[in-house]
Amino acid sequence: MSNENKNNFTCSFCGKNRNEVKKLIAGPDAFICNECISISHKIINEDEQLESFDPSNIPTPEEIKAYLDSVVISQDDAKELLSVVAYNHYKRIFFAEDGIEIEKSNVIMLGATGSGKTLLAKTLAKKLEVPFTIADATTLTEAGYVGEDVESVIERLLNQCNWDISMVEKGIVFIDEIDKKARSSESNTNTKDISGEGVQQALLRLIEGTLVKVPLSNPSGRKSDFVEVDTTNILFVCSGAFVGINKTVEARIKKQTVGFNSKLKSKDDKEWQEYIEHEDLISYGLIPELVGRLPNLVTLNDLKENHMVQILKDSNASIIPQVQKLLEFDELDLSFDETYFRDVAKIAKNKKTGARGLKSIVENSLHSIMFRSPKLKDQGVVEIKFKQYPTKNVDTHPLFIYNNGNEVVDTEYKIKLRG
Repeated sequence: MSNENKNNFTCSFCGKNRNEVKKLIAGPDAFICNECISISHKIINEDEQLESFDPSNIPTPEEIKAYLDSVVISQDDAKELLSVVAYNHYKRIFFAEDGIEIEKSNVIMLGATGSGKTLLAKTLAKKLEVPFTIADATTLTEAGYVGEDVESVIERLLNQCNWDISMVEKGIVFIDEIDKKARSSESNTNTKDISGEGVQQALLRLIEGTLVKVPLSNPSGRKSDFVEVDTTNILFVCSGAFVGINKTVEARIKKQTVGFNSKLKSKDDKEWQEYIEHEDLISYGLIPELVGRLPNLVTLNDLKENHMVQILKDSNASIIPQVQKLLEFDELDLSFDETYFRDVAKIAKNKKTGARGLKSIVENSLHSIMFRSPKLKDQGVVEIKFKQYPTKNVDTHPLFIYNNGNEVVDTEYKIKLRG
């Protein structure tokens, strides 16, 4: 057969020409390319994982919290409340009796960046073995305007489940940065707020429960077909930093403590979280209808330095085992002393980046080592240890070194040679 005829062959699945793919495998009456094989392999693996999902086997609140404890450090009140919410939500789906309608209890979480909001929701879904997706509220707009409409979050969940509707309808949707959709000031009424209050209005029915039509895409590009998804049993978790809401709460508390026989409350920055109420969210800019559909209010405290040390040392999501594993590939044993963890936590606290900042600080301290790791292996290096050099100021020198007898000392780290 001539090369020209071979080049005319196309994949029977995606329609790509032989020259557009790496491999084109021939069958009795059809062809399949390497790209379609890879996609099919991924779908089969995901289907096998989904088949193991048993929604009727609901873990107890204690089991859920214990799992959250292994990943998320601190935030005990938040973890306990989320455990109860999740347990009751799935009991409601599978065990509610006819004639007794139990309303869905969605969640709204408040906490500074890096306090663990996203990690909590993601870890919760992993423990429950339910589909999970994250949507960024800042990209959402009203239908008909440039941007993503609110139904797109359901399409993301469908993609996570290979469009298995029965599983989607028992999943969890996490909508982050909901505070960025606070409605505009009452004084600015000349323009339509398509990305603020308009999005909140569009979310109402979705969160409460409605039939959502999601268009189907096919190889021809047509989107005339669609599937319907009932969101009644999908658990929605909204979250945001709500910067400045503490001032609203403290002002309300101050009014309540004026007068005789009133008990004065501390003005400590963390105490306001104990007194936050749904009315404070409305004052911030969320519409009452949306707040009413998010009855479970979860607040997360700012992480202290000791909490971030715990995250580095004890959390299953810590960056430390990850970087150690990377250097293991070059046969290098990486270790840290207590001073390293404390100093990294101090830097993250000063930068006000929360637990999210720990990853970048640790990785930055290891860039030189990672760059030279193959060369170090060839030179016979087997161990790298980090420790704060006594004469350095941690605020200006976030790299860690020390001198020690028979070991070779570098300006950024010290290394131990074989033998």
